[in-house]
Amino acid sequence: MANNRRLRSARNIFLLNLILTDLLLVLTAVPVTPWYALTKNWQFGSAMCHIMPLSNSCSVFVTSWSLTAISIDKYLHIIDPTKAPVTKRQALAITLLIWLLSTLINIPYLLSYQLVDGSYYVPKDSTPYCGKFCDETNWQSENSRRLYGTMVMLLQFVIPMAIITYCYFRILRKVSKDMIIQNVQFSASLSQKQRVDAISRKKKVNYILIGMVATFICCWLPLTAVNLVKDYKQRIKFWISCFGLLADAVFG
Repeated sequence: MANNRRLRSARNIFLLNLILTDLLLVLTAVPVTPWYALTKNWQFGSAMCHIMPLSNSCSVFVTSWSLTAISIDKYLHIIDPTKAPVTKRQALAITLLIWLLSTLINIPYLLSYQLVDGSYYVPKDSTPYCGKFCDETNWQSENSRRLYGTMVMLLQFVIPMAIITYCYFRILRKVSKDMIIQNVQFSASLSQKQRVDAISRKKKVNYILIGMVATFICCWLPLTAVNLVKDYKQRIKFWISCFGLLADAVFG
């Protein structure tokens, strides 16, 4: 994009943002999370205990809303081609806004993490687990944790999924309608092979759009489910915490 001006489009800016979020996950979550899950001992210090969950959660938010921005951009371009497309400056502003809002939303998540020893996970007068653990232990109450978790689920998964589904459904209807009109207008001049090809193209477009929605749901639903289970547990268990961090790294 730096050397080719034709690649500097709004959609490519959103795609570049997706690449940067994946790179952030590779640099923070991938080296740390598997080691923590295997050793069951946090060895990366207090600062990293705050930084890694924040970067993971921000990456998930940014990825989700970047995909939403791409779907809206496609929707506006296809539904009404006469409208001016999203400019590069607007795309950059939207990208910065996504990062800013994602960071602000995740500040409570950042503050909730702290290092604890093994006694946190067992009743009093019981033998504690060995080692240090990085976990969400700094919530004022279970209700505040659940309220925040529900809000995150809505903003991170439910609302983007609804927008993406709506945009691609409208695109699907528009493309199908245009193909039907074209087939009616030119059906007399089309050969049998051309009619078959036109139907095949229509099916291909349908499959691609449905596949985009299905892929979004399949990728984000496991992470959402894990986080929801973790939020509504009365007592946080270590394996749930590890799996939650691992899910952030894998599905983020």
